[in-house]
Amino acid sequence: MKKIVSGLLMGLFFVGCTEQETTYTIQGEWEGGDGKVVYLKKDLGDKKYEILDSAVVVKGSFKMQKPLGDVDERILEINGGTNIIILDSVPIHVKCETVKKMNRGKEVESVKAEISGSVEQDIFKTMLLTQRDEMLVMLGFSFMSKSGKENTAMQDSLGQMYLAVKARTAQTIDSLVTNYPDCHATALIIDKFVIKSRDLVEVEKMYESLTPRIKNAYLGRKLKTSIDNIKRTSIGNVAPDFTLPTPDGKNVSLSDYRGKIVLLDFWASWCGPCLREVPNVKKVYDKFHDKGFEILSVSLDNKKDNWVNAIEKNDLNWGHVSSLKGWGCPVAKLYNVSGVPAMLLIDKEGKIVATKLRGDLLMEKVAEQFEE
Repeated sequence: MKKIVSGLLMGLFFVGCTEQETTYTIQGEWEGGDGKVVYLKKDLGDKKYEILDSAVVVKGSFKMQKPLGDVDERILEINGGTNIIILDSVPIHVKCETVKKMNRGKEVESVKAEISGSVEQDIFKTMLLTQRDEMLVMLGFSFMSKSGKENTAMQDSLGQMYLAVKARTAQTIDSLVTNYPDCHATALIIDKFVIKSRDLVEVEKMYESLTPRIKNAYLGRKLKTSIDNIKRTSIGNVAPDFTLPTPDGKNVSLSDYRGKIVLLDFWASWCGPCLREVPNVKKVYDKFHDKGFEILSVSLDNKKDNWVNAIEKNDLNWGHVSSLKGWGCPVAKLYNVSGVPAMLLIDKEGKIVATKLRGDLLMEKVAEQFEE
């Protein structure tokens, strides 16, 4: 993997990001794919998609061509498999190959797609390859956890491998951002991968390194919006108000808690780490509730029964609200929540005083609010 990424980066450093036409073109070959349909889709979030274009494979080839609009991330669906692309004005070529392999004693066919096009494609492909390595290591940890067998040596080996992969990811990001400030894919990489893991100061520095052309383009503007949202929900700012319904349908606003120390807790019934944090949250709530400490939990569930049952089963006897829109929750978007659990501490004046609270840090930060 390291050689692949290094090779891609070296090859990319000599290419610029340019736009020539105002249409997009996707053309491909798929031997044996006659009659199949290739779809171009837009990810709407919460596992919902919009079909933007499609093409039927005829005599082993297909083609899509329409006005481009904004350069953006899109999904090319081939035989049920998804391929993430940057849709821009440079023609995209797709070569499909039917691959057969054995799965549980049965021969299964799948389609492998090789996608080529502008440097935008290459940059984003480099990032996705690096992310794939992280996912493979995490899957290794997950497999060991489910097996129920402890293997200290294997865990240590995976841990070292994960740290190495994380370091390589950071190096790849830094190289791409430094060398391709005039590429749409660079803005997307910062917005999609960097914001979640790095400090706001570093994110802003990366944004400022982009060219005016990219800052003014759709993905640049989207990145700026994400940065502005983070600023609004960073320590020292007044927490943005919102209103959501409780399990019994009553509307509750964050501003209703003004005058109290409030833990704003984003969670979900399906979130294992959230439920493992419950005993710690309960301990803090029991210790400080009589002194004016409250919790308002915002669930990212999309099924009411699951949400309500989790509240009752775990005896979470504090405030609960939800839009029941899953990751489409407008409050989660307002607060830039990209993973749960996510907890913010808000003082009596409504200002955010701490973020990323878990474990002992939660008790410590809440205790500080009640020191005389």
